[in-house]
Amino acid sequence: MRTRRSSLRLLALGAVALMTVVVPLNFSSAAPVTSANENGRTIVLALPGPFTGCTYLNGAGETSTGAILDLVRPSAFVTTPEGDLQGQGGAITSAELTSLQPETVRYTLARGLHWSNGALFTGSDLVAWWQRARRLSSVVSDGYRAISSLSVSNAGRTVLAVFHENYADWNLLFRDVEERGVAGGCALSKLLRDPSLGPYRVVSATTSRVVLAMNPSWPLDPNRFGHVVVTTTRLPPSGANVEFAGYSSTVTQPFVQALSSYPALSSRIGISNEIAEVTYAPGGAATRRLVVRKALSWALNRQAMIDRLWGSVTFSPSVADSALYSQGQSAYPGFGGSGPAGQATTTTTTPSAATNGLGDCFICAVQLLRSSGYQHRLGHWYNTRGTPLAIRLGVGPSDLDAAIARLALASWNHLGIIVRPVHESSDVATSVAVATSTVDVGIFSRPTSTAVSTTARSWSGASFRDSYPSGVRMSKVVSLFTQGVTTFNPVTANSTWLQMDQILMRAYWVRPLFTTPTVESWSSTLSSVQGSFLVAGYVDQLPSWSVSPLQPS
Repeated sequence: MRTRRSSLRLLALGAVALMTVVVPLNFSSAAPVTSANENGRTIVLALPGPFTGCTYLNGAGETSTGAILDLVRPSAFVTTPEGDLQGQGGAITSAELTSLQPETVRYTLARGLHWSNGALFTGSDLVAWWQRARRLSSVVSDGYRAISSLSVSNAGRTVLAVFHENYADWNLLFRDVEERGVAGGCALSKLLRDPSLGPYRVVSATTSRVVLAMNPSWPLDPNRFGHVVVTTTRLPPSGANVEFAGYSSTVTQPFVQALSSYPALSSRIGISNEIAEVTYAPGGAATRRLVVRKALSWALNRQAMIDRLWGSVTFSPSVADSALYSQGQSAYPGFGGSGPAGQATTTTTTPSAATNGLGDCFICAVQLLRSSGYQHRLGHWYNTRGTPLAIRLGVGPSDLDAAIARLALASWNHLGIIVRPVHESSDVATSVAVATSTVDVGIFSRPTSTAVSTTARSWSGASFRDSYPSGVRMSKVVSLFTQGVTTFNPVTANSTWLQMDQILMRAYWVRPLFTTPTVESWSSTLSSVQGSFLVAGYVDQLPSWSVSPLQPS
């Protein structure tokens, strides 16, 4: 997702700076009184940029652009603050799973809703979206390819989807649908030019500023804000009498302190949907060996990394316990970062201190290499043929990727590994470089979504670029993926995904480091604002926000 390509310097945020923004700021004992109607008000919404014209099918799904699309395009389901999917109920009034043999879903469309160009919204729009989506070489198209037929009835208001194979994540489908006949692509002009149908319509759009106006024909949340100004500027506009809400993936001491200087803001440090990780190439001369992957992983003190980056006392993040679930997801198997803690180092003399049984242990890495036949001479390790142990390290483009790489490089150099950094153009490019063994090791941030199957696709199925391909295929993992993606019981499915998770981590093809943090802020007069680890989960609740002016008690 890419919601974060912004600056993050290597620094230590102390407990005082963090505590400044985590606790909502209360300035009065006055009783809040909710305003009856916000149609005449404007809210400024700060999100990570840049904004593009990409559609959900073109990779916008987990980005700020995707969150904006949720406000201007019809969807069967949208994201809750908790990261779940719930029916939007606007243009698509219901989506019902009516059968499992074969899997069948009935979509019911609202009567008489029109696109902004005057065209009637009908089932033909969903059919055109399906036909377009199923042809894509993309993870997004997985569920659409599982549909064998899509039939329209009831004067265009009922659409019946019949699947030829079970797809448990069917609620991912038909998100931010476009009018039939609209071309794909990512040109920014599309955001303004293409017809809209949602709570809002686009008035103007640049890569750093998108202005939305209320769609008076939208049947839900009639008292919503009349105008929304979406901007990449992370602080409230000075002197403007508007409400403000922000979601930032940049957590730096200057930004935290700047937020705390606004007395009318409440804010908190949260967690994102991105897992910072180390991945290993299956075809690398060194990393094809399990012993090397273990040694490289154990040599990294992940808690020390967190302490260097954000301070030793934080609300989040914590050392990762999963490669498939980010820290904010309900099924995450470890600490959720819900309270402050002075986090002690996980470095021990045995590789079993972390709750996932895969702890950090520098001395264990040394002992492992020695017991596996490597010889340590003149500060470096050599195999039995006298070849030095060396790796090519692919590094993602963000400042956070670079900061992590510097810390990892220092640890590996101290261990005696020769490291040659290679800078990649994107996190996806870094993943591809590892999968194709162009580099031996990659450091980047992997996005998770509402469905763990999208993250798990790295290790099963076709290697599309947006699957963050790993190049690794293990028969047991592929079997578990197939089982998980076809299991409708969420408890059983989560058990399957966690089995897959453990296999991947114990094979050391991936070393999850931590879930990256976020900062959320909002005007103290705004009511019903909930934090979310997904930018869409934060933005999708905006139509229900209202102002509670402080009045004397």
